Amino acid sequence: MATGTPYLSVIFSAGFRVCLLALLLFLPAQDLRWPAGWVYLLLYAAWSGLNITLLGSRSPELLRLRETGAPAASEPWDKFFVFFGAALLATTLLICGMEGPASGFTALAAAAFLPICAAGALFTWALLSNPFAIGVSAIQPGQTAVDRGPYRAVRHPIYLAGIVVLVCTPAALGSPSAFLPAGLLAGGLAARAALEDRLLLRALPGYKEYAGRVTYRLLPGFW
Repeated sequence: MATGTPYLSVIFSAGFRVCLLALLLFLPAQDLRWPAGWVYLLLYAAWSGLNITLLGSRSPELLRLRETGAPAASEPWDKFFVFFGAALLATTLLICGMEGPASGFTALAAAAFLPICAAGALFTWALLSNPFAIGVSAIQPGQTAVDRGPYRAVRHPIYLAGIVVLVCTPAALGSPSAFLPAGLLAGGLAARAALEDRLLLRALPGYKEYAGRVTYRLLPGFW
């Protein structure tokens, strides 16, 4: 990792999120004997560590911005999403914690982890391909349209990855009731992608030409 990146701050930020996820899952569960919950938590921890390692070597400034120095949301709709998105995500995880342990680690739960892992790989690939993916909808100094990696197929692969994880999380953790807040948040991500796309079309040089070449926002052949 480059010396300019505050390594300890990055580790602390990622570790804090892992601990927060553990609390949101296992505090309402009141039971540590929950295999699906442990698999979910350990996968997230491993994915976070992988991202730190890869971004630290290839895009340390993006790692710093995403972990410790991202600017606050400036667009009104983005501020709305950040607040209510966090609330819906916490609600989803809390409900999973309440219902999941009683469901057991079923074949459906095991199968649901496969698209979650694929979405995590897509998310990481997108981060490695786009040095401007700071986590908020904003035009940055010197920003250009990115057309490499997964951005050759869709314009918002990070949102696609997030939607896949949200849709599959209730199944992986055995919580039917969590599909409601997870579905609402997935719909919110799709709406945020559309609003961000409008912002980029209006304000980012070269994005209109890129959108003319890559016509799908989230799903090739669909939207």
